[in-house]
Amino acid sequence: MASIRDDAIKDIGFTELNLADPFFSSLRNAYAGFDDWAGRKAAARERAWVSFEDDGRISSMLYLKSEDGIDETTAPSLTGKRLKIGTFKVDFNHHTSIGNRLLAIAMRQFAQGDYLYAYVTMYDTPNTRGLKRRLAQYGFTQTGRKDNEELWTKRRPDPVETDPYAIFPFVIGNQGVDYLLAIEPQYHVKMFGEVNLRSEYGIPVKDTVSINTIEKVYLSAGWNVPHLNLGDHLIPYRKTDRLGQGRFRSVVSGVCTISGVRNIQDFSHEGEFLDFIHGRSVFSEEELHRFWNSKRYPYLISFLYNAPFRRYPNRAALLDQRIINEEERIVCEPIGKQAFRQIMQMGGVDEGYLVD
Repeated sequence: MASIRDDAIKDIGFTELNLADPFFSSLRNAYAGFDDWAGRKAAARERAWVSFEDDGRISSMLYLKSEDGIDETTAPSLTGKRLKIGTFKVDFNHHTSIGNRLLAIAMRQFAQGDYLYAYVTMYDTPNTRGLKRRLAQYGFTQTGRKDNEELWTKRRPDPVETDPYAIFPFVIGNQGVDYLLAIEPQYHVKMFGEVNLRSEYGIPVKDTVSINTIEKVYLSAGWNVPHLNLGDHLIPYRKTDRLGQGRFRSVVSGVCTISGVRNIQDFSHEGEFLDFIHGRSVFSEEELHRFWNSKRYPYLISFLYNAPFRRYPNRAALLDQRIINEEERIVCEPIGKQAFRQIMQMGGVDEGYLVD
């Protein structure tokens, strides 16, 4: 689906890259023949995911390549269809967690392609150690070497895997309980950058932590929230932004996996609460301060944003399919496995995400 929102991360051709940008200096120093390599990519009309600072300088880049056959330059050799994360770099001085969203883009492409595994090679330097920690968290393991570089790979999870981070972005359909979670429209637009709702037309996908982070935290007062468990699934239900038009403007928009639930009363003071939620919340400091004082929304739901939908079934469609009923007010409502799969199908989720 073509984007109807101005995204901070652009899918652009190598022909559009300014190779004189200081961003490429470290790559040029680390890899002999970098300019020849980039020239070949441009000639082949290949593309990359790139973000820019306000002054036009490049701040991050992700290049992905589909491979097959045997590669004997690594030990052990690489075989079979695989996704190579060829370039994954974020400017050291960049101020947001945009690297998280680039990693999510790479892993979603892995899930959607008929790949056996994804891999990346990198030197062991101070600049790569943070990336390696993040890769390890999301299921990559060091499996070999390519000359002086380390080889890290991620395979599709087994159906018995229970760590939602290692599973990401895949969804193990037979695990856990599935829920619809109501999200206020003003927060939905700031959390799910890949969602292209016409009701959010023209609202830019900004380079902010709340959009970039893979793991998000949302506060709720839903009475079912304490029953949520690690590995349960959430489908965000974006509430209507116009009074009386919920049948057509309330929509479901993606699939997520629970990574934890906390009660606001568990925190001994506001600073501890803010430290826990920092870097994963869509809420402003003023809102969080108000939530802490009022305790009106006592439950903190942590979840991983596995995948956006390609289509966005509205409340009317959910009613027609008898997934919900007319009297039901969605806050945090359990649905059956059949309904969960039905919504995934209605949303056009690529079958590659689902592991049975």
